[in-house]
Amino acid sequence: MSLEELTKKEQIINFARNDPFLKISDIAEHVKTTPRYVRTILSEANISLMKLREKYARNMEERLQVKESNSQKAEVRLINQKGEVTTGKIKLSKITNKEFRDLRKTHPEQELYKISQKRMIDGEIFGVQEIITYLNPEINKERIENLDSLYELFGDQSVNKLNFKNNIMQVENANQFLAKLLGISNNNPIIKSQKLILIAQMPIAIENCFFDADKVQLIIPGELIV
Repeated sequence: MSLEELTKKEQIINFARNDPFLKISDIAEHVKTTPRYVRTILSEANISLMKLREKYARNMEERLQVKESNSQKAEVRLINQKGEVTTGKIKLSKITNKEFRDLRKTHPEQELYKISQKRMIDGEIFGVQEIITYLNPEINKERIENLDSLYELFGDQSVNKLNFKNNIMQVENANQFLAKLLGISNNNPIIKSQKLILIAQMPIAIENCFFDADKVQLIIPGELIV
């Protein structure tokens, strides 16, 4: 059966299953309908793009038989990888009491914001990702709240253009704020990862990731030099 012979509902499901990395708006454009209708159809069909993407990534890893010994990147890995990995609501807040001299504005009227999102497995928080960057005053908060990835703050296609610099990982004790955020006790150990995000060699954001040290492990490839 050709694509033209499928109903809009069938086309939406077909696009989602065959290319889970398409955005809702992309599917809507292909099918010539609205993003709201796409979300409704996917919800009724119990299809989650996030789950499909995770399944696709796992399948690709198995096909490529990625071995830890060949990895050249340090990574934070869940100790218990069983269960559904999900993300929480994206939160946006303006920063007024700090200055980040390393960051550059792309427009003089931009203001400094922190955008954060929790990461969970089976509904239990194991980490928080936050990005600090300059955004325009007339920011579209609804668009940000519906991002599939915080990296999309810098444009739908920019994830492949991003560079990362000065990635520093350290173990520290959770302060009161982070303990509450991660749902752990004060002074419990956490793993913090901080790096600079660049586009065309221009530093445009700082990314901080905080993980409950009891739920993840830090994998460092190769020889450890102290």
